[in-house]
Order: sequence, then C-alpha cells, then structure tokens
Amino acid sequence: MGYSSHPPKLVLASTRPMPSIKFRSRLSLAFAALVALVCVQAVFIYLGSQRVNFYAQHSRLASDIQSDLLELSANKQRLRVWASLRLMNGDAPIEARDRWLAGMRSSAASLRELTQRDLAWWTTVNSIRGTPVPEAVTHLASSIDLLDANIAEVQARLLQLAPLEPGAEFSSVWQQINQVFDVTRGRDLRELVNGAIERQKQAVPAARLATESALEVLRLQAIGLAVLTLVAAVLLAIRLNRRLQAPIAGLLTGTQALQAGRMDHRMPVGSGDEFGQVAEHFNAMAAELQQRRSDAEAARHKLEEAVTARTAELQTAHVTLQNIDQRRRQLFADLSHELRTPATAIRGEAEIALRGVDKPLAEYKLTLARIVGGVEQLARVIDDLMLIARAEADQLVMRKGRVDLGLLVGDAAEQAEALGALHGVGVRLDTPQDAQPGVLHVHADADRLRQALVIVLDNAVRYSHSGGEVSLGCRELDDGCVEIAVRDKGIGIDAGELPTVFQRFKRGQRARAHRVEGTGIGLSIAQAIVAAHGGRIDIDSEPSVGTAVRIRLPRGDGAALAETPEVA
Repeated sequence: MGYSSHPPKLVLASTRPMPSIKFRSRLSLAFAALVALVCVQAVFIYLGSQRVNFYAQHSRLASDIQSDLLELSANKQRLRVWASLRLMNGDAPIEARDRWLAGMRSSAASLRELTQRDLAWWTTVNSIRGTPVPEAVTHLASSIDLLDANIAEVQARLLQLAPLEPGAEFSSVWQQINQVFDVTRGRDLRELVNGAIERQKQAVPAARLATESALEVLRLQAIGLAVLTLVAAVLLAIRLNRRLQAPIAGLLTGTQALQAGRMDHRMPVGSGDEFGQVAEHFNAMAAELQQRRSDAEAARHKLEEAVTARTAELQTAHVTLQNIDQRRRQLFADLSHELRTPATAIRGEAEIALRGVDKPLAEYKLTLARIVGGVEQLARVIDDLMLIARAEADQLVMRKGRVDLGLLVGDAAEQAEALGALHGVGVRLDTPQDAQPGVLHVHADADRLRQALVIVLDNAVRYSHSGGEVSLGCRELDDGCVEIAVRDKGIGIDAGELPTVFQRFKRGQRARAHRVEGTGIGLSIAQAIVAAHGGRIDIDSEPSVGTAVRIRLPRGDGAALAETPEVA
C-alpha cells in the first residue's frame, strides 16, 4: 500500500467546514487504526500459534514413536523370558503370552500410523522450506512391514512351543527361538529396533527445541506488535488530547460556573464543530435553568410557608392527642387503683353476710350499712377522679357567680374547726378589715372553690400535731387578684418532695409516717379547681416547722361582678 506525495484533494477537503463530523471522523479514524493494528497483531499471533502447533505436533509424534518402540522391545523381551520358562517347564501362563503378543501387535499398528504421520510432516516441511526428508524417517516407515512379519513368526513359533522332553538339548532349541525373535527376512531386527530407538532419543529433544524456538519467535512477535500498538495508541491519544484540550477546558469552566450557581455564565460559540453545538445547547440549558431556578425559588418560599403553617398545626394536634391519650391512660390507672379497695371491701362484706347460717336482722343491717358506706366512698372516689379527668380535658364546668369571699372563707373555717376539734388542732380566722364578709367579692363557682379550700384546710389539720394551730385568711392584691392563705405548724414537707405534691396518689414520707390513711388525691383536685378559675396554688414548706398554702385567684372584671347575682 503506497502513499502519494501530492494529495491536493485531501488538502482541499481539510479546508472545508465540517461542523457535524469533524471530531467524529478523527475519532473514527483513530479507532480504525487501532483496530487495524489489533487485527494485524491477532493475525500474526494466529499464524505463530499455527507454527508452534505444527512443531509441537512433530514433537508429540517423535515422543509417541519412541514410546511405542520401547514398549515393543519390552514386550518382545518379556516373551523371550516366557519362552525360556516354557521350555524349562516353569511358570509360563498362556494368558501372559497372549497379552504380550497383543501388545506387540498394538505397538506395531501404532508405529505404522505414527511413522506415516511423521513422514507426512517431513514431506510438508520439504515442500515449504525445501528441507530434505531424513533417511531415518523413510527407513523406519519402510521397516514396519518387517516388524509385522516378525511378530507373526514369533506368534506362530510360541503357539507351537512345548516343554522340552527329558534328555532334549536346551541350547539348540533356544538358539532356534532366538533366531525367530531377532531375524526376519535376513534382517537383524535387534539392530533395527535399537537403532530406531536411539534415533528417536535424539529426535525428541530436537523436536522440543524446535517447538521452543517457535514459541520464542511467537513471543517476540507478540511483544513487538504490542509495543507498536501501544506507541500508536499513545501518539493518537496525545494528538486527540491536544486537539480537545481547549474545548473541554471551556466546557469544564462552564460546568463549574453552573455548579457554583452562576446561571448567567455563557460559553463562547462559533467554532462550527460539535463543541460549538454543545456550547449553544449549554447556553440554552443555562438560560432555562436560570428561569426554572427563579420559579423554583418562588415556589419553594410558598411551599415553606405552607409547610411551616401545616407543621405547626400538626404539632399542636399531635401534642393535644398525646395529652388526651396520657390523660386517658392515667384516668384508667387511677380508676383501677382507687376503685379496687372499696370494691374489695364491699365484696368482702357481702361474702361474709352470705357465708354460713342465717344471721340476726341487726347483723344484716350492720353489714348493709357498711356496704352503703363503701358504696359512698366508691362514689366519692369516682366523683373526684371524674373531676380531675374533666379538668385535664378542659371539660370541667364552672357555674360562676358573684361570690362573697369573706363569707366563703368563714364557712370553710367553721367546717375545719369541727375537724380540728377531733384532732386537738385549733383553727384561727385571720382576715383583714377589707376582706370581711360583704366587702371582697370574686367571680367564681362557690361550691367548687369551697371544695378546694376545705381540701387544703383538711390537709393542714390532719398533718398538724395535737395542740397545734391552723390560720386562714384572705386579702386583695394590688394586681386585681385575691389570695387565700392557709398556714399550719405541722410536720411539713421535705424539699425534694415539693415538686410532686400535686401528683395523684403521691404521698410524702412524712405524711405516710404521720397518718396511714389517705389517698393522695386531694391536692390534685384542689389544683384542678383553682386552675379552672384561672388561678394557681403555691406551697412553701419546711420540715418540722410547717406549711403555707396560697391560693391566688383573679377577681374578675367589674362588669361580671356587677351583672352576676351573688351566690352563697
């Protein structure tokens, strides 16, 4: 394949603008050149492998011929020993004779095929390279007929061989047998076979050397073609890299600008090739991305506002549901805890009344009275728990009206005095002049507020020592609220237990030691009632000194106090 030294058509073609195939053509040519080199390399390797296989075939032929000659000689020697044993009436099995004769025939047949293939191989070499066929090859191929004739003669003689008669001469018979083994048609087969074996011993290493030489040539050819292919690939890569470096750098700059968020970046166009088309599409994409980014930003702001509002609603609903669920579970726990004792007592009284023989009417009445007392206790517990549950669910109904706070505090003090008389505790009403009955009014539910105040007074009396005193008073504060204060000089509350005094069924260690009975639910009810009025309860206490409870309530606006009728 030649190359012209004056390619005017190629020069003209290279000056024409080829905007759509310029780089593709160069890449196609580069890849075509590499593929061509790879194909040439494959052809050389294929031809080399064929050559190696050709020499390897001859090496295998030489080795197989040597093996068959050795096997033939070994079987003949075994038959010679068998014949001597046969003559001497020794152990000479007929099966061994037949097996060794069959082995000799098999070796001869294999040698006939192998020598013909070896002769054909050398004939091919002679036709290709002009190398003459060795005389030993043709001689061995022509000697196979002698081997077959000798095997037939040996077989015929051994089939007739019988043990020597007494007095027969062994040496003459043995000489005849050796003559059959060694000579056929006047040719000494020992010299023929041994010579062929020696020649094959020399031919096998020579054939292997020729195979190794062919392999070395193939290896050198493969290395040379690989180096050539590598050099061509490197040169093509360098050329393409130089040609593509500037356009790719422009593309990288543009992509980096987009990655940095500079959507106003535009790439230069006008090269007329594929990179120019890429630059045009890139600029159009950047403009579209800039517009979509603006639209997405606006949509994102709207979505964030909607999500924030919806999230707040969901959080509020979630907290509400959690609180409702917590209150439900707590109510069930409280009911189970508080209803078990009175229910057990009622059941016990009924079982005792039903047990055994009939009892007097008075005893039945006494039992029924205890059952009625248990039922009333059960009803009070249920009422208290329901009050707390309604308060936690914001469903506690307050029948508010205009309440005379001084009068209400006085009524509560009278109830506390009756309880204090039983425990040896005095109750003192300490109300200033401006909080006397008929002076200070609040907008509240009188019954509920009295219930909360009585609970606080009950605790103050029950947890005071005999001979102690509980003080009670109310006053108006400067911020428009009123305060009811209850102070005692009782057992007090430990500082670590103050945060838990409003928890249901929670009783402090001092309270349990001073008084065994008690449910621990009173302060929870009082807190719920005060919270329903918009107020709060504060407790200050010092162990062994006493406790101060302050109930702080809003009075209510003037219009509510004026329009609402007074409630006793």
